[in-house]
Amino acid sequence: MRNLAIMEWIRSTAASVEWVTSVCTGAFLMRAAGVSCGRRVATERALEDELERLGDLTVVRDARYVADGNLVSSQGVSAGIDMALWLVGRLHGRDHARLVRRSIQYEPAPPYLADEPEPAHVPA
Repeated sequence: MRNLAIMEWIRSTAASVEWVTSVCTGAFLMRAAGVSCGRRVATERALEDELERLGDLTVVRDARYVADGNLVSSQGVSAGIDMALWLVGRLHGRDHARLVRRSIQYEPAPPYLADEPEPAHVPA
């Protein structure tokens, strides 16, 4: 955030693109570059209070991703996948987003099932 060249690149790029996205702590970079000023954002849960204390934005809690105009931000890495699929849906339609989800084999399961493999099918 102290690298002025990177902050300027984020600022100038954000001003010239259709969508701006951030994942996890990227929300801090967006704020430092002035891109998220006055907007709603999501960030890593453990850092929500810290980002909010910096001011100039609204941290939305308990949302995996947040869209505010052309700025879309997510809480963390897996939430970033959800955010990216939402954006694919906005750009190319829901059917295409579902196709992308299937092609990357993204089948989210509740956490209590995520570490248990499905039982193998044993023919009778």
